[in-house]
Amino acid sequence: MKIRPFRALTALLAAALPVLSACSKQTAFGEANSLIILAPDSLSLQVEEETRQVLEPTIFTSRDEKQYEVTFVDPGHENAGQLRLFRNLIVFGTADDPLLLEVAAEAGQDLSALEPGRVFQASDVWALGQTVTAALLRSGREAESWVAALPSVLNAVDTNYRELVLRRMYATAADTALRTDLGRRFGFSLLVPQVYDRIARDLGGGDSLVILRNDNPDPSELIRSVLVAWRPNADSLTRDLAMEWRAEIDGTHYNVPQRIDDSNSSVVNFMWEGRSALEVTGVWQDETGGFPAAGPFIVWLVDCPARTYFVDAWLYSPNRPKYEYMLQLQEILGSFRCVGSGA
Repeated sequence: MKIRPFRALTALLAAALPVLSACSKQTAFGEANSLIILAPDSLSLQVEEETRQVLEPTIFTSRDEKQYEVTFVDPGHENAGQLRLFRNLIVFGTADDPLLLEVAAEAGQDLSALEPGRVFQASDVWALGQTVTAALLRSGREAESWVAALPSVLNAVDTNYRELVLRRMYATAADTALRTDLGRRFGFSLLVPQVYDRIARDLGGGDSLVILRNDNPDPSELIRSVLVAWRPNADSLTRDLAMEWRAEIDGTHYNVPQRIDDSNSSVVNFMWEGRSALEVTGVWQDETGGFPAAGPFIVWLVDCPARTYFVDAWLYSPNRPKYEYMLQLQEILGSFRCVGSGA
């Protein structure tokens, strides 16, 4: 039988357990993008490859990164009881599976009334702050029904994760006053947490640009930046226009001039709030070559009635997963509105 390594998880357990709460349910731990699957090895080994293909999708940031990391744990493993304290668990089982019955009880689900393949979630099953995603398998066809349930499991996990990202993002309140002021002064609005700083720069001739930047806790560790500029309406929204505009801005208004690597870029035309829009993604790199800084960017061009707006969101997040921060930048981009003089 294939033996899966648990060294990293057991090391985390050793560090975390001494400081866990002494209350009836301890506080969950582990990263939110770490998925612990509780199922017997005799079953999970049959479907491991298919499971990883679905539950470990990749996102291209400055390289391909897994959105989630999957670890399989047999309930009979000596540390299985402690591993049930992790933040994100997935339980696959038939209607008579003891673990699945515990999850169903917390979720208020009657397994006998559910069709095999049904996916549901419960909170705080074995630890506080924990989410358990459960999939009911068909008895006698466990492996087949496991694989069939995987897309629904991923959807449930990803929906929960995105909600968590938004809660973390707005741990400081949304800056609605800034949103209103941007609309009044510059003809557009964006919604960001109050922790973001605003930098408005006069470009001369009555033109300005605005930078919203969050470099907490330390700019050497994490920077989330969104720049907004505008021009009279463009004849058309194109990738070349987006890249030319960005090249003009990044060497003047960013701390480090940025060279563009578009070898893995994407271009999407779409409608936003009834307006023509274009999205271009890519990777920026430190143009000076003095420091190996790099990260992903997302550019939007939005054709408002009076102006074309350029919105450049970029991330610097070395040596850490970037999916959470990319979701944050996408949320900010999605709050863009043409208002005031720009409408």
